[in-house]
Amino acid sequence: MYSVLCVDDEMGFLDINKILLENTGEFTVDTAPSAIVALEMIQKTDYDAIVSDYNMPDMDGIALLKQVRSDFGNVPYLLFTGKGREEVVIAAVDNGVDYYIQKGTDINAMMAELRHKIKRAIDRRRMKDELDMSRQRLMNIINFLPDATFVLNNYGSVIAWNKAMEKMTGLPATEILGKSDLEYSVPFYKEKRPLLIDLVLGDTFSEDSSYRYFEKVGDKITSEVFIPHFNEGEGANLWITASPLYDASGAVTGAIESFRDISDYYAIRRDMNVYRDM
Repeated sequence: MYSVLCVDDEMGFLDINKILLENTGEFTVDTAPSAIVALEMIQKTDYDAIVSDYNMPDMDGIALLKQVRSDFGNVPYLLFTGKGREEVVIAAVDNGVDYYIQKGTDINAMMAELRHKIKRAIDRRRMKDELDMSRQRLMNIINFLPDATFVLNNYGSVIAWNKAMEKMTGLPATEILGKSDLEYSVPFYKEKRPLLIDLVLGDTFSEDSSYRYFEKVGDKITSEVFIPHFNEGEGANLWITASPLYDASGAVTGAIESFRDISDYYAIRRDMNVYRDM
């Protein structure tokens, strides 16, 4: 059941809203006769949605919307407007309203629309919150991976740059998050150039001769490269993997690339070869 706060200075309209919404069996409805009272109630109760009239004394529905967005975040907010109030609709959209509904003489049609849009606004907000939580969990996992890892979205912007990547490149995440235009390649090659992650996202470029080998299995690309200025100028042999990221529907939402320093492996193999030659 959804909890809704209805705000209107017309008590008769509030009573009708409460009765008709609660009669559906889907809502519990509290009422407030003014925006000031509504703000006090919102501080005490976590409502699933707020439905407000626009034309109220002291504080109108747009002013209430601004205050709600400032103090209580993205709780679903629906606004009743009068006919021909395009400027009100524009102001409401600009300030983050979820839906607006025009008051009319057909109370049943209006309430049917209100019921539908309340549920849609709440469900949409919950889906967004769940998606945000899922993304945050993914970012937390990536941040603590032992391999240096970064993530691009479909627009080629960096959305994750983990602690191991900060250590490997010396570049803090705060200076690279949100950057695009191949800026993420500069710490490796001291110039802008495509990486494996760009190939995953559909860019085409010739296989660079600096890669020791280049292998693609399914949608995953693997390679190795030597970066001469890493490890305080001693160089580093890096094993690289890149692959796309998908959402629940199977659509590509970005790509991820990881780097592992395997210089110790090459040192051991070199020492073994020296021993055999003795």
